[in-house]
Amino acid sequence: MSLTDLLKMCAQNLRRRKGRTFLSVLGVVVGCCSIVCMLSIGVGMSASQEQWISEMGDLTAVDVYPNYVSDTKLDDELIAQLGELPNVTAVAAKLSFDAVDFTTSVTAGPGGRYVSAYADVAGYSQQAMQSLDYKLLEGSLPERKGTVAIGEAFEYSLTDSKRPEGRNTVELYDPDTGEELTGEDRPKPFVSLSGGKLSFNVTDDDGKVIYTESFQVVGKLKQDYNVGSETDSGVLMQAEDFKAFCFNAQKAANLKRKTPPYSAVKVFADEINNVAAVEEAIKGMGFETSSMESMRESTKKEMATVQLALGGIGAVSLLVAAIGIMNTMIMSVSERTKEIGVMKALGCGLSDIRRLFLLEAASIGLLGGAVGSALSYLISAVIDLIYLQSGSAGEVTVGVIAYLLTSPQRISVIPLWLFLFGLLFSLLIGLVSGAYPAMKAVKISPLEAMKNE
Repeated sequence: MSLTDLLKMCAQNLRRRKGRTFLSVLGVVVGCCSIVCMLSIGVGMSASQEQWISEMGDLTAVDVYPNYVSDTKLDDELIAQLGELPNVTAVAAKLSFDAVDFTTSVTAGPGGRYVSAYADVAGYSQQAMQSLDYKLLEGSLPERKGTVAIGEAFEYSLTDSKRPEGRNTVELYDPDTGEELTGEDRPKPFVSLSGGKLSFNVTDDDGKVIYTESFQVVGKLKQDYNVGSETDSGVLMQAEDFKAFCFNAQKAANLKRKTPPYSAVKVFADEINNVAAVEEAIKGMGFETSSMESMRESTKKEMATVQLALGGIGAVSLLVAAIGIMNTMIMSVSERTKEIGVMKALGCGLSDIRRLFLLEAASIGLLGGAVGSALSYLISAVIDLIYLQSGSAGEVTVGVIAYLLTSPQRISVIPLWLFLFGLLFSLLIGLVSGAYPAMKAVKISPLEAMKNE
């Protein structure tokens, strides 16, 4: 018997018992919707957790620290070794005044009137700046020699040296609520540094300036503590400019000329899944590390447990549907005993009879899975809409439809693999449920079946 004949007979048999077929398919639809929607909630929660962790920092970044027990150092030799590690795309080594042995202040404006007694100055190579993915409010990153970019709030960190104490700063925070002032309520700083200059001044123990070097301000960074504190009230400059300034300052202060050590090193893996291997390799070199990987792994385990529990609850409904399909097919075998006997008497092979019953059971499972998986998208959208209207999702700045399709804040997410899983799992349930009835149909004796009324 050809596959076309089997399909025609399968369709005829299912249509002949429309009520029973409908109820069996409905059971699979309910079961499929249950397991897909339950798993979609787990997927949505996992995606939300991943988004939350990514907002805390770059998931592919590994921070490297010296191990003071083994007296390891963050130097150029280490940077070269880190860059050669497998799965490492970039190394960002930070230079700062924390590691130098002279005192530096930053001034701006006519006559150096506006002063920052302590500025968070960061020196990075051009490659490192690109890897750190600085965001700019205006201008550009320092690409030319003698240029710098300032943090978003750097201008507010300057004090007016000609004003009395208590009136020499511009406050960014409301004195009553402690909240940061924004928009029209935000006061203007004493001086705007866009296109202006900053002077870096080295002083001796008596406070006398012994060396000064000026830099052109070419950009303003958007505040992002995940990238670095220099984006707030600090200054970003090229590593070569930083080293040159330190050498000149050491010469002016009669100090031994030496390259300043790196205060921090950040290593970037090519993808999230390789972060753990990169961390282990760095630890094997004798250094301490930290990254978002440990938090991400613990979250993944928690979400896997949640998904397993939710999937188990949904699977119960699909198990009930499987029992319904098996019951339908067993009753079909009992009612069609004479038909089976005639088929055997006419020379129909046992394999064809087995395939016919398996095809009928699989069709019920496939049809129920297709409808159930498609219906799950509608149920998922309703869940997200209720979640949206409850206010739990926070402020939504996009349209409702766009939110239901793309927002990372959704509580129910059905990726393509979950849709296909629901479809294929329902088909498998149908095949498994039809296996016993098919075996029973094959074992029926033709002679006994022909005598059956």
